[in-house]
Amino acid sequence: MNLKAMRNAHLYLGVFFAPLLLFFLISGTWQTFGLHEASKDGSYKPPAIIKSLSQVHKNQRWVDGHKVPKPSVPFRYLVLLMSLGMIATTILGILMAFKYNQARIVWVCLSVGTALPILLLWLARQ
Repeated sequence: MNLKAMRNAHLYLGVFFAPLLLFFLISGTWQTFGLHEASKDGSYKPPAIIKSLSQVHKNQRWVDGHKVPKPSVPFRYLVLLMSLGMIATTILGILMAFKYNQARIVWVCLSVGTALPILLLWLARQ
């Protein structure tokens, strides 16, 4: 694949999947901090929109009020397509980073970006 085709693929895949990716990043963040669930002592109750959007993220369904529909199979396949597209976009981005930058800097960034999450998870076990 030539460089122009790589850039175009990276651009169009990234832009196409950006809204869905932003949704999953934002909803995943509030889920990481437990903001989608009520506290056991009743001191926190999540807004209805947070609970509904979390159901989209976790179970691929839009829960509106008391009606709990089945998960959306087509939405699951869209998420699969998004995941594959973002994997491709990330790989293209890394290849372009090597092409346009010093390889040593790219390797350092990749190494730190890999090691830091592992380190933080390992430290939490201590």
